[in-house]
Amino acid sequence: MKINEIRAIIENAVIELYPEISPLRKNMDLLFCNPYSSSVGSKGINLPTKSGGSREINLSVDIVPAPEGFGDFATIIPFKLAKILHKPPLLIAEEIKNKIASPYIESVAIAKPGYLNLTLSLQALRELFKELEGKKENLLSWNPRSFSADYFKEPKNGKKVQVEFVSANPTGPIHVGNGRGGIIGDVLSNVLDARGYTVEREYYVNDAGSKMDLFARSIRYYYFRKCGVQDEFPEEGYKGKYIEAIAEKIFDKFQDSLAKLESPDVLAKIMQLGKEMMIENIKHSLEVFGVHFDSFFYESSLYGGSGAINKSIQIFKNSGYTYEAEGALWFRSTAFGDDKDRVLIRSNGEPTYALGDAAYHINKWERGFSKAIDVWGADHFGHVVPMKALTQGAGMPKDFLDVIIYQVVHLYENGNEVMMSKHTGTFVTLDELVQEVGRDAARFFFLGKSADTHLNFDMNLAKSQSMDNPVYYVQYTYARLTNIINEGLLRGIKYTGIDSVDLSLLDKNEEKNILRAILYVNEELDSISKDYSVHMLPFITLELSQKINSFYQKYRVLMADEYTLPRLALVNASLTTLSFLFDLMGIEKIEKM
Repeated sequence: MKINEIRAIIENAVIELYPEISPLRKNMDLLFCNPYSSSVGSKGINLPTKSGGSREINLSVDIVPAPEGFGDFATIIPFKLAKILHKPPLLIAEEIKNKIASPYIESVAIAKPGYLNLTLSLQALRELFKELEGKKENLLSWNPRSFSADYFKEPKNGKKVQVEFVSANPTGPIHVGNGRGGIIGDVLSNVLDARGYTVEREYYVNDAGSKMDLFARSIRYYYFRKCGVQDEFPEEGYKGKYIEAIAEKIFDKFQDSLAKLESPDVLAKIMQLGKEMMIENIKHSLEVFGVHFDSFFYESSLYGGSGAINKSIQIFKNSGYTYEAEGALWFRSTAFGDDKDRVLIRSNGEPTYALGDAAYHINKWERGFSKAIDVWGADHFGHVVPMKALTQGAGMPKDFLDVIIYQVVHLYENGNEVMMSKHTGTFVTLDELVQEVGRDAARFFFLGKSADTHLNFDMNLAKSQSMDNPVYYVQYTYARLTNIINEGLLRGIKYTGIDSVDLSLLDKNEEKNILRAILYVNEELDSISKDYSVHMLPFITLELSQKINSFYQKYRVLMADEYTLPRLALVNASLTTLSFLFDLMGIEKIEKM
């Protein structure tokens, strides 16, 4: 039993009532079921007008939780239809109400000026519990970790999506800003996977260009110093202690043998060794943070013998959107909404950063992804429009590339901001933050704000073991529910499934609030899969936890006579839901606190 089934009931009633809009049925299905469809506008459907023009109408049947005392869920579809049918919303609401007939809906009420308020039947709730419980042997084991989460997962839809995130230069340890991008990409990948997409998580290693040269020369300075060789520290070089540590490791392994090589050779060797060490450091830091990747794509692989750059140049030339000026090869980016054209090949024959990035995205398209989602820091904001223009110019669909821009992180401790600077070596690494506040708190707090807003991270709150700490609160709620189940087992209370439970006894507002919240989780996940608002997951989890605790503080579960089994079913459903949400966020499920 899912909200989509309720939505389908209303859709069918609308189509049967108003056959004049039945040709829109196909479009409506696309709008509901395919967030990546290019055949339907992002906001609605274009309808013809009497004058021969068109207007856009959003015909999606929005289902939202109803205010307390007004049923379980509500929809405003009568308002939307009023614009098409030229009828009062109240009249349309009455017609739809009279048409709805479903064993899942107990009653339909109309509220001015045209809302439809729906109350679910006991059969609908029973179906919900059955799907949440999954296999019956899981119930008999009383093991929270074995509960089924299939209710919240969609079957595979055959679409491949790539999420590229973190992608920090391998010139230093991962800092807390990279950590925010990491959690956004990681959790979004989890959600998309749960919604049926085949997801690949990729880290793009920026191992080409001037920054790598600066990184290598910084290490060489300290390595030469260990060898007793004079060298000049590069202007704006990397000064962190990790640079000295890399130089020391190289010296420990090779002694002064590298210093005897020719200058280009020693720099190339040090660059390769330093890069390998940093990549391993980055992988370890992300592993500790709970972020995993399916692939690491090296920028350097686009150059040299791969032919990717030359191939990309030819693709752009064949597109008809290139021209030569001032000795350089230009891409007519303005044809795709950019504010100026972009250079692909400089007058000295060198490819630009834009061409390298375009070649990388062409490679993504050739690997068969239907959607590429890039998670970038705020300093890359100005690159979004040019990158989208380049992908379109290379022949990819307009909606192939989506970019999530996340803002900076400000750490606060004892009311003071903890500053970070990569070049001075005083920045706070992700390792340090995780060690200080714990992985769960770091992940949860990073998720707590929309990506497009600055994040003020309160380290004191993140470390506190109090109900004011949101991650502590939700984990405490999980442990509380687990304790109820374990205590029931000790008392010999047998619960063998929903079939033997009288669900009519779950009639308290606090119980209904929990059920509504659980039912609505799939709606939230659908929204996140479309707009990438992963910051909603902590909010959903916290809100459900608050509803659970409101119930717990008012009612007994065990030794509650005829209410025991229905409430155990509710605890089971709540624990299953929290368990799934924790998995999406990568938060540990703690059974005792």
